[in-house]
Amino acid sequence: MEVVLIRVTENGEQQSVPLNREHTLIGRLDDCHVRIPIAGVSRKHCEIVVNSGSITIRDLGSSNGTYVNQERIESQPLSAGDLISVGGLVFVLSVNGEPGDIDAEMMFEDGLPEEETPSVPAPAPAAAKESPKPVPASTLNDDSSMMDFEFEFDEDDDDQPPL
Repeated sequence: MEVVLIRVTENGEQQSVPLNREHTLIGRLDDCHVRIPIAGVSRKHCEIVVNSGSITIRDLGSSNGTYVNQERIESQPLSAGDLISVGGLVFVLSVNGEPGDIDAEMMFEDGLPEEETPSVPAPAPAAAKESPKPVPASTLNDDSSMMDFEFEFDEDDDDQPPL
């Protein structure tokens, strides 16, 4: 099964992120498989599990939540065409090339949670210490220290203080 996250943007751009492992960790830390270095994304934000023909997303106790089709979730099965929002970014889930045609601008707008604005990701509280739920070691491959993908942002997009 070919599973791809397609990041869609407000100005219609698309960026594909193939999910080539059973467990894909998404977050701000360097050892996440999909690294999103912006303040609205928790250190270990969520994970996507592809196993035996099914795809599931699980929030890992993120501060700003993980959304599927504008609904905040804890854990949920995914299908082709689902819209996933993490820290103000919107992704379309593609499974075996479906959906074929993607209107990135429309999907970006349709994928944002109602309370989130597209131009300003929700900032992480400066004084609060995040305590993400631990990801069991069995869910990470031996090569978990290697990133599969990292999004590049302008330095001013990351207003997170140094760790």
